[in-house]
Amino acid sequence: MSTAADRRVPADAEIFKARLIFAANSVVGFWVGILGYFLILGIFVWSYLRHDLPFQNEVIILFVLVVGGIISLGALLPGRLFAMWPYAITVEPEKGIWVYAPPAKLWVPLEEIVDIDVYSGMYGGGNVIQLRRSHGLVKQIYLNSSLAFPDQRLASRIRALIDRRDGVQSHA
Repeated sequence: MSTAADRRVPADAEIFKARLIFAANSVVGFWVGILGYFLILGIFVWSYLRHDLPFQNEVIILFVLVVGGIISLGALLPGRLFAMWPYAITVEPEKGIWVYAPPAKLWVPLEEIVDIDVYSGMYGGGNVIQLRRSHGLVKQIYLNSSLAFPDQRLASRIRALIDRRDGVQSHA
C-alpha cells in the first residue's frame, strides 16, 4: 500500500535535473507527439467516414496508423521506452534511483544497477547505466552529457553507490 508519505523525497536524496531545454523538449515533445498522432488519426477517420478519400490507399494508411499507434503506445506506456533518456534522476543513498521521463517515473533498486559506463553516440557522449533486468523495454539508461547532464556529478554519485554496494574502497 502506497501512502503520501512514501512519495515524498527523503531528506538525504539528491535530485539531478537535466538542462531545462532538454527537459522541456522531452515533456512537451511527448505530449505534442501523442496529440499530433490522434489529430492525424482523427482526420483520416473523419475523411473515411465522409467517403471523401484524399488518398488512393487511405484504408491502408489508416490501418498502418492504427497498428503503429498501438505498437507505439505499448512501447511508451507499459514499455517505458522514454525512461532510457530521463530529464531528471533522484538518487536515494543505499536504496536506488528514481528515473523521470514522460509519461511516468521508474524506480530502479540499487541491486539492479550493474554498472555505469562511458558511451559515445551519434548525439554526443555521456554515461550509460546498465541494469540487471529489463524494466519494460528499458535495459540501459542514457545520461547524455552534451544534451542533458553536462556535469559528471550524477555519474560520480551513481559510481560511488555501486562501489559502496560492492565493497570497493575509494582512494580519495
